[in-house]
Amino acid sequence: MRALIIDPARQTVSEADLDMSLRSLQEAVGGNIEVAHEFPNGDVLYVNEEGLSRAEDALEGKDDPERAFWFDIDAHQPFAGRGIVVGPEGSAGRHGPAKTTLEDLFSVLKILAPRAFSPPPGSSLQ
Repeated sequence: MRALIIDPARQTVSEADLDMSLRSLQEAVGGNIEVAHEFPNGDVLYVNEEGLSRAEDALEGKDDPERAFWFDIDAHQPFAGRGIVVGPEGSAGRHGPAKTTLEDLFSVLKILAPRAFSPPPGSSLQ
């Protein structure tokens, strides 16, 4: 089913076809997931529950530098690392396809890069 993956290190949002299993959601964010935001249309944003500590470690050179990138979607706070937007949970406890359009997500998305890093060549978010 359709999901949107936010990758702040690469400054991209991509559509993915996932089976919406816990495993596929965790692979998308690189670890254990936690709900970060619910969109007005019912879609859910998941992020890595260790995103904040891993971002700190990345800034100190103890983790992958890509973990130091954050994104903001005008929610209650910015988020560290990758995020995934999926549809609301159905009666069987599985998420459906994301309803959020790329255009809607881009209208609120801001990439927050640490000062020590620069945007990737060719990025539209320079």
